[in-house]
Amino acid sequence: MNKALVILSTLAILLGGCGVNKEEANQTQAGEEQKAPKEMDTKDLPQVTAFQDEATREYMVSTKEVEPGYYLLESKTKRFRMLFPDKGKVILSRSSYISEYEESIGFNSYDEDNNILFDGKVTYYKGHSFVQDTEVMLEIISGKNDYTGEYHNEENNNNNIYLASKKYTFDNIDRKNNFTYGYFGFVRFEEEKDEGIEFSFNYSCKDDDKACNLEEGETKNSAKKIIESISFLSNGKE
Repeated sequence: MNKALVILSTLAILLGGCGVNKEEANQTQAGEEQKAPKEMDTKDLPQVTAFQDEATREYMVSTKEVEPGYYLLESKTKRFRMLFPDKGKVILSRSSYISEYEESIGFNSYDEDNNILFDGKVTYYKGHSFVQDTEVMLEIISGKNDYTGEYHNEENNNNNIYLASKKYTFDNIDRKNNFTYGYFGFVRFEEEKDEGIEFSFNYSCKDDDKACNLEEGETKNSAKKIIESISFLSNGKE
């Protein structure tokens, strides 16, 4: 390693913080040169699901952990990146790359220690008329989720985020933990009014015979961490 790279690496450690900002989510460490995870030998990759699962590995940007328990995912359209849990696994049957203007990524992640299953899906749209009309977009999402309430709106890193939540209780299911916390909505890229991401995240207890401390506050924080990390890549570049 040359002297310049040593200095850069040292500065990165000294200046690094616990939070994740857009710059951290959009780039690997300055001066770092390595193969893409999908090109590496599995024995040289982190021993977590996100890298050891072949399908998921295709989406991973770097072996660098962005936050404890999270790495960086990039869409096949190369139009956006977001945090992805280390235990996460892309579900091919729920994922599709239609074109550079539309892509879906379905995934789940199981926290065995807390017996919590996280199921998520994000769908990227570009150039569709309904993306430009926020009211229409939210009506579509509300219909999919049988939701009639309002959306919380916030701006974050040049994104306009619309977030709603709902607790689903399934009385027709004979199990102790018969409820799910759902978070859904839309993230629109403010630099490109016809570009955005629809998201749907659900948290539930996986096994009835295991302890499960599923709390609304913690699941909401978990969902927001990923939603707020979404970063659009202009013209496919950082």
